[in-house]
Amino acid sequence: MTVLDTSTDQPTGPRSSGPQPLLGPERPDQATSGFQLEISKWFGFEAGHRLNGLPDGHKCGRAHGHSYQVEVRLTAQALTGPGFVTDFGELEPFATYIADHLDHRDLNAVLAVEPTSELLAVHLARWFLEHVEPAVPGRLVAVTVKETAKTSATCTVMRP
Repeated sequence: MTVLDTSTDQPTGPRSSGPQPLLGPERPDQATSGFQLEISKWFGFEAGHRLNGLPDGHKCGRAHGHSYQVEVRLTAQALTGPGFVTDFGELEPFATYIADHLDHRDLNAVLAVEPTSELLAVHLARWFLEHVEPAVPGRLVAVTVKETAKTSATCTVMRP
């Protein structure tokens, strides 16, 4: 840090040539010792559905749509590359699946289960575990599906 001597208006002490790095471990594995790290990424899509088996007059029994938001959360025992749980770019296959199979679709027509937020979260978690997780260093923690700004369902992966 440079200090200004007010009697001479001259700097005293060491001069800084720019921002100084934070003090601490140089390797990501040292920097994260004692911590569990998670990342999350959000994906969005528009889709319609109706829920069967509800009482007569229930609004969700009628065809309607949502601007869905899906969050995937991942963790890892060790960081890779410059210090990643998983590079966000490696999650692109999940974005592609959502765009190709769910976006602007009737979920009743494309899912083998009733299209509740809970069962959609389970479906997406299973798809992620089968198609994305084997190719990335991070491990899926949970998938959250939001139908509205105030409602969501989360499927947490249970591991032995």
